[in-house]
Amino acid sequence: MTGSTRSGRSGFEAIVDVGIIVLAHFKNPARKYAAQLLLDALTLEKPILVPLNAYLGAYVIMTRYLKLRRERVAQALLKTLRLESPAFYGDLHKTVVEKAIASASELNVSSWDGYLIELAKELGIKKILTIDEKLAAKSKDVKIENPIPKRIMEEYHKYIRERR
Repeated sequence: MTGSTRSGRSGFEAIVDVGIIVLAHFKNPARKYAAQLLLDALTLEKPILVPLNAYLGAYVIMTRYLKLRRERVAQALLKTLRLESPAFYGDLHKTVVEKAIASASELNVSSWDGYLIELAKELGIKKILTIDEKLAAKSKDVKIENPIPKRIMEEYHKYIRERR
């Protein structure tokens, strides 16, 4: 990958949100799309940053809310985390966290969403890839995009409703 295809100070064009990581790691109608996006990010086919702390959130969502087996969730997430990729982002700076909490309060979003917005701004990244479409109405400085086709997301939501 050449530097000319990247943007921002970090060289990445987008940040992936926790929901994409969740979808990529268990059987569901959107898995193929999310897994391909994550693979493209981790192999640098696409300049997408993957925050490592999103894997902690993915574990919580998958085990607590989706009620998936802890052992299987851990195995799936750890398999991906064993890959070596420059797309993995592990820094967690105090100033970004402070700005994230302030943004969360100001925009009335979760502290995680505030973190992604502030991390994007800090790194000069203009886009967050997320399945949280409500975030688009709240974010002014960073573009919010759902990379999963609308029809597939509808199938996913139906699938989740039927599992309960």
